[in-house]
Amino acid sequence: MTTLPAEPSLLPAEPSLSWYDDLCSCLQLDIGHVLERAGWDPVQALGSSWRFHLPAGPVEPVEYFHPAGERLQDTLCGDHPVRLRWHHPSSPAEAHRDLRTALERGTPAIVAVNNFHLPFRPAYRDVHAAHLVIVTGYDPEHDVYRVIDPVPPSFSGNLPRAVLQEARGRISLDDESDPFFAGSNPSWRWLEVGVSGPQPEPGPEWVYGSIRANTTEQRALRQGPQALSDLLEELRAPDNHERPRTLREIYILGWPAQAEASLHSAFLTRAARRLGAPDLAEAAHSVDRVAHAWTGFRVAAAHEATSDRPHHDRVTTLGRRLRGTWEECLEHLERVAGRAR
Repeated sequence: MTTLPAEPSLLPAEPSLSWYDDLCSCLQLDIGHVLERAGWDPVQALGSSWRFHLPAGPVEPVEYFHPAGERLQDTLCGDHPVRLRWHHPSSPAEAHRDLRTALERGTPAIVAVNNFHLPFRPAYRDVHAAHLVIVTGYDPEHDVYRVIDPVPPSFSGNLPRAVLQEARGRISLDDESDPFFAGSNPSWRWLEVGVSGPQPEPGPEWVYGSIRANTTEQRALRQGPQALSDLLEELRAPDNHERPRTLREIYILGWPAQAEASLHSAFLTRAARRLGAPDLAEAAHSVDRVAHAWTGFRVAAAHEATSDRPHHDRVTTLGRRLRGTWEECLEHLERVAGRAR
């Protein structure tokens, strides 16, 4: 846990939060922490719904990219009364006013930042890269925010408003020291995460119903493994003169894909233990293989995107292996859900 020099503040200490998943980005981790602060189980909220589709627009070079874009609520936290809404203030004054209003309602804000300006990030004064942190409080007397960053090296403490303000509004668009997560401004954006009801009880009917909904969705046109096939075809197309861009995009959009497969596996593992259901434990293992196949595929794409001597066949081979693992997994999940009818 990184610490900054102690500063006077009226802000209360933050509760210690236990949840973390290595395969998640700052997007899933921050949403999960906000839900955990509200007394929810983040693994159930983020892991019961498992979807994948390609984005309708460009892949933005930020750690927190998600193919759903502004419609994040349609994909994450399915079957849960959760509100996920991006806000886009137009000025520093409006951005600060938004945060104060949300915090006065008791709603933490997940804000987009540039790591270059944050003293607790390893990229401080070195690399311009897009990231998310959680703001949980504001002390007007000392003009400091209370900030949490669960991404290692994790941080929880006060941050002067001027520092956070600079991180929210400034990025060097020409900086290429990070080939994947630089070149897009935070632009004062922030994500609101709110709950509007109790978290559902994960009984057997609810758990197996979630599996059926996921498999049905992933069998739809341009969803699940079919969407991956479309991506592989684009990568191998002989007239694709922008392969480095395609490879970078695989690395970026593969992050939420691996994260959400990992979360779904964790959700099924917990359900198996709680319900005494060995078939759910086997299903969890099958989904976990998909998560780790995504990791190998996207990391290989990252290497090839920045290599002077790329070997695209390796990325394609890993992509096909992922597709095969994913198809086997879906068939497994369909059998599990079918037996539970």
